[in-house]
Amino acid sequence: MPLRFIHCSDIHLLDLKGAQLGQWLNKRLTGGVNLLLNRRRKHSHNLFDQIVVHAREYAVDRLVITGDLTNLALAPEFELVRSKLREVGLPVTVIPGNHDTYTRGAARSRRFETFLGEFMEGERDDADYPFVQRLGDVALIGVSTAIPSLPLVAVGEVGEEQLARLDRVLAQLAGEGLARVVLIHHPVLPGVAKPRHGLLDLEAFGKVIARHGAELILHGHEHRRIEGTLPGPSRPVPVHGVGSGTYLSQEPGKHGAFSLYTVEPRAITRVYHWWNGAAFAADPSAAY
Repeated sequence: MPLRFIHCSDIHLLDLKGAQLGQWLNKRLTGGVNLLLNRRRKHSHNLFDQIVVHAREYAVDRLVITGDLTNLALAPEFELVRSKLREVGLPVTVIPGNHDTYTRGAARSRRFETFLGEFMEGERDDADYPFVQRLGDVALIGVSTAIPSLPLVAVGEVGEEQLARLDRVLAQLAGEGLARVVLIHHPVLPGVAKPRHGLLDLEAFGKVIARHGAELILHGHEHRRIEGTLPGPSRPVPVHGVGSGTYLSQEPGKHGAFSLYTVEPRAITRVYHWWNGAAFAADPSAAY
């Protein structure tokens, strides 16, 4: 059976009530200023609510979110996200982004996994990531690139140990004939990330894909539509980056967006949807 799901990313749901002064004496100081002066005006929870409405109307099997569910990785934000996801009424799969491990404290305490672990249930090899969700003839593979970084830096890293596990997972699932959909937050195509925003081990990730392939790679992070391919062992692997799910911008390519996918081992279809200022509109030119 095919798997039908909606992919969105970078929803940046905000709730700061209860945050203590001491929690701002780190990278959150610069991030908070940016949030108040810029980001807060450009994102709306309403758009995520509209994505959920579309997911129900399309009767999809699952909602997939590739990171940056929060802004500053504060507990009130995670409480809001968990509440919102529990109300979706459909299965949800999430992976973390850099904003979800915004500080070393958030990373050490495994705040993302503690609050949102129920949306990452699956097979694991003695570590949180990658995790595998087998859904009929399709396998979702959740990879984490979320690491804390310096102010004004938003880099990511898979890491040698996770890459080794990913190598084994992709090989095993290929042998079983499953359609492998890799979920990752940072872009994996060379040259598309902004300065100080990229994946530190992009080349090493590409080598894993070159050895074993995948049927599809989905990401977010750059808040814009990104499309291309990575070399695979027998054919190119499609890579799709989606704009922020809650972004109010009307700048071409940077609209709020989500994609509707139907995936099976021998075929993948997609319809891209963008926020036109009043509603999410399907873009026939972005069909895949």
